[in-house]
Amino acid sequence: MMNKLLATSALGAALLFSGCTQRTAFDFFSTDTYYEKAISNMKKVSLMRDMETKALLHAVYLNNVDPQTYSGDEYFFVAVHIVEDAYDRKKRGLMNPGYKLKIHEMIVPKIEDATKAPEYSAEAPVEKAEKAVLKLSDPIEVKELDEDDKLRLTMPIRSNWNYYYLVRYNEVNASTLRLSFESDLYGKAELTFQKEK
Repeated sequence: MMNKLLATSALGAALLFSGCTQRTAFDFFSTDTYYEKAISNMKKVSLMRDMETKALLHAVYLNNVDPQTYSGDEYFFVAVHIVEDAYDRKKRGLMNPGYKLKIHEMIVPKIEDATKAPEYSAEAPVEKAEKAVLKLSDPIEVKELDEDDKLRLTMPIRSNWNYYYLVRYNEVNASTLRLSFESDLYGKAELTFQKEK
């Protein structure tokens, strides 16, 4: 009887103390903040037809992962697998002419200072403002990464089927970035990233 009481007390104490700790998914991995940042800044989309995946793309927003190395322009690590990809190296992955990866840019026209306009008066201020225009822009650089590239080895995406790239766009003056992965045959899908301050 005493052994049962002792065992029950020990089990109760163990449950009580184990319930006081909070665990996250990262507690089960080694403490690698670079890897953790890459995972938290990674998005995935697929293009499908008839419930079948035709293209799969992972993107990591590098400016949030390593701001010392990647700043100014917008940098992404991209892994892409296209099922019906070309065998020609110059026409596969992001080089496939049937697929595009573009970034949304908000173009805001310059508004003249209304107080300097000749027709301005304090009684009737000019309230006409130009609207911002959304523009899809191509990357300014797409660099395919070799198998032993340092960036590729530090990223959380690994597959023999993927092609890997460092993709750079002009800097976008917005707190939210949107990439659009488009196909002539299979439509488009968007990835959204938040800039860290």
